[in-house]
Amino acid sequence: MDTNVPSPPSNGGGLSGDRVRRGTVARWSATTGWVDRDGLPLPDTMLVVGYTTVLRRWKDKKPEYITEHPLPDPKHLNAAIPVEEWEIGLDGDPTPPWKLTYVIYMVDAGKTGGLFTYAHDTYGAMLCFNNLEEAIGVMRLLRGEHVLPIVHLEKRQWKSPKYGMQTRPHLQPIEWRTPGGGGPKLAPQSPPPQLIGPATAPTPTAPTSTAPTAQSPAPAATPTPPTPPASTVLDNTKPVKPVTVAELVADEIPWK
Repeated sequence: MDTNVPSPPSNGGGLSGDRVRRGTVARWSATTGWVDRDGLPLPDTMLVVGYTTVLRRWKDKKPEYITEHPLPDPKHLNAAIPVEEWEIGLDGDPTPPWKLTYVIYMVDAGKTGGLFTYAHDTYGAMLCFNNLEEAIGVMRLLRGEHVLPIVHLEKRQWKSPKYGMQTRPHLQPIEWRTPGGGGPKLAPQSPPPQLIGPATAPTPTAPTSTAPTAQSPAPAATPTPPTPPASTVLDNTKPVKPVTVAELVADEIPWK
């Protein structure tokens, strides 16, 4: 299915042609969960900035892509490649070279703002992609085209007719944002010093001895706790009003 969400820009402006991989590769498996290309856990909260579908095949251990929509039928492309050149799949049978691949671009919603690309052709990836696409479609219908989801990286189960219950990746929207913000928030200012004791003039007292006396040491200043670093993503986006049940069931929504 075509999508209205573009790939994120690079090099400071427009899209860089047909390049699919951007930033760091994101992976998911039932054993490792969500990890990067080095096997390290991904940030568990991401801002989805783009998604699309492509055709991909592996040749000499390198990916080749077809990105222009409408995508050609992969069956026709695979029919032109001898079966002897197909790779052997996990089930022991030759697997078609060209496969429909689901691509999702995510940005770390925490402190780094790092960009990640998740791309896979499995049935579980398709379910993850379709659920996310549907959620974005509903929210954009109600809130406009520039709404982006902040998602929590999770997993879900699904039943395979051949292998039984399986685990798949899942991106659960937890908040919706729109581009544009006021920049980083300023740290709160310290309150003005408070007067101690009554505000009336002091009562005169008898003169005291002028002999020098030992001075009491000044109390140590209370250290000010450091201000935590601001979130690059949250400071440059605005929150979007959640969708109500009344909006979802309203008859006037143009679903078609």
